[in-house]
Amino acid sequence: MATPGFHQRLHAANMRIDHGNAERAAGADEKAVTIAEEAERRGRGGAKSLAAELGVSEKTIFQAIARARRAGAPHRPLPADTLERLLAVEINTVPPLPAAEWQRLAHLVRGIFFDTTWVETQPGSLLADEVEEAAQDDGFDARPLADFLRGLSRTQALAVIDTCQSGDLTALPTQE
Repeated sequence: MATPGFHQRLHAANMRIDHGNAERAAGADEKAVTIAEEAERRGRGGAKSLAAELGVSEKTIFQAIARARRAGAPHRPLPADTLERLLAVEINTVPPLPAAEWQRLAHLVRGIFFDTTWVETQPGSLLADEVEEAAQDDGFDARPLADFLRGLSRTQALAVIDTCQSGDLTALPTQE
């Protein structure tokens, strides 16, 4: 019998692989388009001079040009650091908590396996459920922290989770 969460973790890993493969294909298309544009810019004999410059065969250049024709419209992704920047902005909108509560939450977060469910649902509510479960074992009053977490937006909750996982608790707003 599989361990709890096995299928979810396996699915998450496969999703990462699929994402990586899609990124690799998009990168290859972008490279092909770049080569095709440069060969065209150089005009007659452009493919030959580009092949010599890059240290590849002319056949490789013509294959890139053919791929560029099949690539269609280029995909213009967001900047690579978009997620990090978004989470940094969101963490500044989170209401403050006492430092001890952030430490308790960070300790708890480091023991949770996060999968796509956390993004697709309400991560604040899921985190609140985890806090309430931990309170049963550790004997603390979970209600204030759980209510706080349930009040966070999806992005705020993900920013809190990300910050707790990183261990940089100084980025979290604290009450005096």
